[in-house]
Amino acid sequence: MNRQLVFGGVFVLLAGVWGANRFMAAPVPADPPAASTPIESWRKTLDQTCDLVFQNRSLKEVVDELKERTKIPIHLDPNVMNFGINPHDPSVNIELKQVKLQDALRRILAPYNLQYALTREGIVISSEDLVVARQLRQRVRVDWEGTPFAEVIRRLAAETGANLVVDPRLKDKAQVAITLKLDDVPLESAVRLLAEVADLRALRMNNILFITSAERAERLRADADGPVPSGPPTPGTIPNLPIGGPGIGFGGFGGGGGIVVPGFPGIEPGVPPVPEAERKETPAR
Repeated sequence: MNRQLVFGGVFVLLAGVWGANRFMAAPVPADPPAASTPIESWRKTLDQTCDLVFQNRSLKEVVDELKERTKIPIHLDPNVMNFGINPHDPSVNIELKQVKLQDALRRILAPYNLQYALTREGIVISSEDLVVARQLRQRVRVDWEGTPFAEVIRRLAAETGANLVVDPRLKDKAQVAITLKLDDVPLESAVRLLAEVADLRALRMNNILFITSAERAERLRADADGPVPSGPPTPGTIPNLPIGGPGIGFGGFGGGGGIVVPGFPGIEPGVPPVPEAERKETPAR
């Protein structure tokens, strides 16, 4: 009797272990992680803290080193030469400890009056107006059928890195189903058309496209900016450049700050104005 009980208990135990092994050998597959866009990965990199030390380095050298260290494509606008900035001048002297990379980049660019922005091509560096234009004039493809408006805007923002903001007060109006197909259009134009299809309006405020109701858009229109301009800046156009800056000096001035800017076109040097007393009135004929 006891042998039968022991044998039966061992059989039950082995059966339980065998069944458990079968269960453990075939786990339920986990859901695959959501694929992140390159821009989301670059944002995480820019949010990391770092130490940076640059001594007598040119802006071009700094950009190239940051590109190598971060593995992010960084594009310095060649038109900065038109702003009186020599990217090859060894003028960057800065030491930063435990700062976020995005803050460090802003501090490096600030004395040059330059900005940066994320796009699908990577980080672009230029004047503020041109950075906004590069970001909002990225070419996009729109092909949506029955997709909620807010979701369409969210995906466009994730794809392009642009600041696309849907007014949270819209609530259900932001969930209207969108069906629209566009090929190779500027991002700003696509957002404005999508908003129109949803019976909403898009306003540009600097580097932000804000989507709200038609009524609120009308009230905000006086404070909004127009569509971004297209094309490169006119040669000789010089932004309002600051002189010097904490921690960074500009070569040619003993590191004390200063930027040499080209002369304004159309003015011939060396020709002094004629004094008022020497001017003669031309007799009428």
